[in-house]
Amino acid sequence: FFLLQALSSSLYKSASPYGSLNNIVDGLSSLTEHFSDLSLSSEARKPSKRPPPNYLCHLCFNKGHYIKDCPQARPKGEGLTPYQGKKRCFGEYKCPKCKRKWMSGNSWANMGQECIKCHINVYPHKQRPLEKPDGLDVSDQSKEHPQHLCEKCKVLGYYCRRVQ
Repeated sequence: FFLLQALSSSLYKSASPYGSLNNIVDGLSSLTEHFSDLSLSSEARKPSKRPPPNYLCHLCFNKGHYIKDCPQARPKGEGLTPYQGKKRCFGEYKCPKCKRKWMSGNSWANMGQECIKCHINVYPHKQRPLEKPDGLDVSDQSKEHPQHLCEKCKVLGYYCRRVQ
């Protein structure tokens, strides 16, 4: 923006004897105005093409649409996790302090897991259904997870998988 202002100043406009810099500045100004007028609201978006039959939306876990067309989509910043449903799901985590990454098949809406290094609660940045229709679920359902690191277990006061 500041570069655009500097380029449009009379000092720079008078520096070009052929007016080519003026044309560039005018073109950039009109592009800037055009893009600032564009709206990214959900009303202006057109739904994209239909996903494959076995695709599950990564937000509501239902078939028939991609996440960007999900009817359960909420404004950015609402809720602490991407998924806002009631089911347990698969989450991907990254500690903002030590950058440690982990994945868990015990991820819940608006619930985090404690980083074993930093001991801070970390919310998942990605969540998806537990059982993928194509059979690529690699989480071991029989293995208990560390309850002392799970916010859901702490809130419930017992093992979170008992809920299901």
